[in-house]
Amino acid sequence: MQQHLNETISHQNNEGFLIVFCTTPDEATAKIITKQLLTKKLAACVTLLPKAISFYHWQDELEQQTEVQMLIKTHISLQDKVFSHIKTHHPYQVPELLAITVTGGDINYFSWLKKSLN
Repeated sequence: MQQHLNETISHQNNEGFLIVFCTTPDEATAKIITKQLLTKKLAACVTLLPKAISFYHWQDELEQQTEVQMLIKTHISLQDKVFSHIKTHHPYQVPELLAITVTGGDINYFSWLKKSLN
C-alpha cells in the first residue's frame, strides 16, 4: 500500500516536461509574454518572480539589473516554438533562455500540464 501511495505522489517524468527560465526587464513585459505563451498553448503555467537581481557581463562590463524571473512550464516538443516566440517579442538582444528537464513530480500535476498544453 505504501509503495502505491508514493507512486501517485511522486512520479518520474517520462513525459518530457520542461521548465524554461527567462528574465525580463519589468513586470509589464513578463505579463505580455506570459499571456501570449498561454494563449498560444505554448505554456501550461508561467510563474513570475519579481525583483530578481541578476549580475552578469555584458559588452565587457559587469552589470547588475533588477528583473522579473519567468518560470515557464512546457513540453520539450514546444521548446523551439517557445524560444522563437520569446526571441521575437523580448526587448533584450540576448534573452535568457534555459530549458531544464523536469525529472520528477506529482502525477496529477503532470496530467494537468499535459491537458493544458493540448
